[in-house]
Amino acid sequence: MLASEYTEARIVADDMAGESSGAVKRTGAHGLIAEPSGEQIVAKAADRESEDTETPHLDNAADSDMESDEELELNRMISNIGFGRYQRRVLALCGLGWTADNAWMQCTACILPRVQRHYGVSNAKIGLMSSSMFLGLMCGALVWGPVSDRFGRLIPYKWTLVVSATFGLLASASPSFPFLCACLFGLGSGVGGNMPVDGAIFLEFIPREKRHLLTMLSVFFSVGSVVTSAVALALLPPFSCPDAGACDVATQNNGWRYLLVAVSLLTIVMVVLRNGWFRLYETPKFLLQNRRRADVVMVLKKVATFNGKRHARDAQQSPILDGPESGEAHAWLEWPEADADCASQRADANRVSRGWMRSAMRRVRGAANIKSHVTLLRPLLAPGLRRTTLLVWAIWGIVALGFTMFNVFLPKLLETHAPPRPGHATQAAVYRDALVYAISGVPGSLLGAWLVDTRLGRIYSMVLATGISGAALIGFAFAAKARVSALTVVASSVFGLTSTLMFAVIYAYTPEVFRPAVRGTACGMASAVGRVAGIVAPLVTGLLLEISTSVPLYVSVALLWMAAGCMFMLPIETRDIAA
Repeated sequence: MLASEYTEARIVADDMAGESSGAVKRTGAHGLIAEPSGEQIVAKAADRESEDTETPHLDNAADSDMESDEELELNRMISNIGFGRYQRRVLALCGLGWTADNAWMQCTACILPRVQRHYGVSNAKIGLMSSSMFLGLMCGALVWGPVSDRFGRLIPYKWTLVVSATFGLLASASPSFPFLCACLFGLGSGVGGNMPVDGAIFLEFIPREKRHLLTMLSVFFSVGSVVTSAVALALLPPFSCPDAGACDVATQNNGWRYLLVAVSLLTIVMVVLRNGWFRLYETPKFLLQNRRRADVVMVLKKVATFNGKRHARDAQQSPILDGPESGEAHAWLEWPEADADCASQRADANRVSRGWMRSAMRRVRGAANIKSHVTLLRPLLAPGLRRTTLLVWAIWGIVALGFTMFNVFLPKLLETHAPPRPGHATQAAVYRDALVYAISGVPGSLLGAWLVDTRLGRIYSMVLATGISGAALIGFAFAAKARVSALTVVASSVFGLTSTLMFAVIYAYTPEVFRPAVRGTACGMASAVGRVAGIVAPLVTGLLLEISTSVPLYVSVALLWMAAGCMFMLPIETRDIAA
């Protein structure tokens, strides 16, 4: 799809979100978005009335033409600031959310065989444990995504990991299998908001020319799996029942509890780093979507100051901004109406501070208003974006189903096909192979960051990685059946590399293809669809394992290749489109 068609689709989405229908499609000589003149923007800005800034105004937005003008100017301002210390810290802190997400999923996979023996759960029912986790992840994605669009990115950013750590500690003290499943649901409801919200936060702080770094978040995703696998290797074999013989599970099989405590403590450290070590500001694009232009200026000035910025690159090319010759520090960040809005916004802030209880109650009622959340889906299903939205959601669901059927049961699959060894030797070998598999995924994220900016772009990089992932699973199935440990490790490592690359590109593509006004909702819904697949996958895999351990692997191959077909049909390549 050309950039002009993409622009038209986005404008239609804005119309459906409640903005004026007077938007016009603007294309340049080569189909690219034409930047408006400074005089046109200033003239339009002078006619705008100041609006209330306390809550989002998706239903009363101004015309899409003006919104696009402001968004273009904001993108130019963010590019002028560049990628500095602030953006690097945002990358690290948002990456911690992705680390926690995969750390907990890998933790669930690692403890699954130990929990199965502890409570005597059958293969057909042990999938309930992972399904409870994914049910929570789905609910978390459904709740935190819309909340971030209505009330800001910072609320989910601050609270998701707090919820996760709390339920993780409760899970470690589970007296029964149902109680453990309930705690894993609560845990997932917290960590489920990390990926869609943290990805949106990072994307909305970085220049367009640095958007390929969004795939770097997947490095943190892989690191979460590596850390959990390493801790599991240290804790599970010595503190679990041996592979054969009698065992008192109450005293000899508590390694899985220790692992839950360890990951919970790691999550608490992340909470401290995210909420205490560094202050994150609300994203400029969320503020702009809610008409808080004075706050946009304030945030950008603070980011520029933190980066040590003394002047903007190519500031004179920005007709809407005051040039650096004015002598005022960061004058190039001035926005039309910023001074006029400041007074009213400060007054609003004072009123909110005096009536903080009323404001909090309004926000709680707004968060519980399901109808208002549902209306956020309308622009995603507008004619110009319907095909993209449905394909993206299908990709997330199919990929999650195929990947989870293998990933969640990897320790069990390795243990089933491992040659017999005395004592805890088999468990040690299984978790060592799982650690190698986790480590193999780290280069995949780095490769993805490079590959998306090549001629392959986002779409063909996804297709290539997904196709190879399916082929690697075929190799794993043959190697596991033949009990050739070396080939099993090689095949699983290839899958770890290419599947991480695949997810890195999917995670980068999804927030790029949607506007900031609905980005949190779109990403949250996509994540929720993936979590639904994650709920189903362990249950289906548990039933298929009763037939043969190879059947789930071949089903995963078919699903991954089906997802590759959906990727091929995506109409929008986002490599050269501003986010």
